[in-house]
Amino acid sequence: MSCKANIKAPAGVYMDKKETGLLFIIGILGFIIRLLWILHLDNTVDIWGDWWDEFAWNLVSGKGYMVKNPFIPSEGYYYSWRPPGFPLFLAGVYYLFGHSYLAAKIFLAIIGSFSAVPCYFIGRRMFDKTTGILAMLCITLYPTFIFFTGYLAPETMTLFCILVFMFFLTRDMERHSLLNYILAGVFLGYSILCRTIMSLFFIFVFLWMAFNYKNKMEIIKRLLLLVLFMVIIVLPWIIRNYYIHHTFVFNSTDGGQAFYINNNPQALKEPSGFAYFYNTEEFKGLNEIEVSRILYTRAVEFIKTHTLDFLKLIWRRFLNFWSPFPHTISGPGKAYSRTHQILSGLYTIPLFILAIIGFFYSLKNWRKLSIFYFLIIYYSGTYILVRATIRYRMPIEPYLILFASFGLCSLWTKVKNRHGNKNFLPHN
Repeated sequence: MSCKANIKAPAGVYMDKKETGLLFIIGILGFIIRLLWILHLDNTVDIWGDWWDEFAWNLVSGKGYMVKNPFIPSEGYYYSWRPPGFPLFLAGVYYLFGHSYLAAKIFLAIIGSFSAVPCYFIGRRMFDKTTGILAMLCITLYPTFIFFTGYLAPETMTLFCILVFMFFLTRDMERHSLLNYILAGVFLGYSILCRTIMSLFFIFVFLWMAFNYKNKMEIIKRLLLLVLFMVIIVLPWIIRNYYIHHTFVFNSTDGGQAFYINNNPQALKEPSGFAYFYNTEEFKGLNEIEVSRILYTRAVEFIKTHTLDFLKLIWRRFLNFWSPFPHTISGPGKAYSRTHQILSGLYTIPLFILAIIGFFYSLKNWRKLSIFYFLIIYYSGTYILVRATIRYRMPIEPYLILFASFGLCSLWTKVKNRHGNKNFLPHN
């Protein structure tokens, strides 16, 4: 098995028994590692406390998709405060196994460990087989991915859905079938229900198709199928919201709060970059749509009147999003320690360096790889405009890992060629 410095899309990827066995073994290895991590945690409590669990358990209990008013708990319920993708997953687990955080985490471990499989195929198609295997191993052992399977947060699910979406999107380059775009639309739709940030990504899929497909009718057919099935997945949520609120709510009603707490006069003074700069009493008697609109309006007004401060906040969020070190004031249940920061830097900094190297080595294939550029820029850019923490970077890190794997592969090939393909390592 050799590392190839060139990228050629295979006419078709077929798996033999040995390859299938390797994928299965790596998946099981990833699951065992994640399970051991989960079992050492306290699985009797949900320390995340970000409403995901409450939404899910209310669903299973027959109360419906709702949580107590986040601003004034005594004032009834909010019905669209979070997108439903992750709570629906939790509700399915709770329905089968009861209100068990351990069961939910075990299923997250399964999803997280087998996320390496679509990554392998994406790497094999877009780069080469060795890059795919290396990326699969990295995802299996990547500490951040292991860490977050131990907590009830939607990043593991979002990462998986986007990877499977990319799997079917890139599959069409080797096996042309409209079914690829139907299934890509399904998983893009569910990724939107996990993190609504993906709502407009189909536009960039169109640009990528324009770079790589010659037949305009094929582009139109595939794009229409993608958008159609994306909408089919998301539409029940929109219809349900209209029935409840009598207005269109395309994502969730927490957007106004998220936008304002990160864009207000106090945010620059806080080390975290966000501040709850409002008095909850002023929201008495208002529904969640009205509160969201008020906070959106305040955020926009702040941006208009404090443009320089807004640009400073964007710069800070850029640094926070791409920092190799987690912020010591945040973390699940308690702040990240100095040890967390050191360990994070030890694997994240080499990842960034190798990803940059891989990016430059692969530039001659920029048309095919532009879907990765679009995803990384779109996903990170949107969060940087609104709110950014390291955790939000998780769903795009597999693509950094792919570039890093190819970068390492290319460097290895270059070193081997420089030494005349001889074994330059000492041996007995």
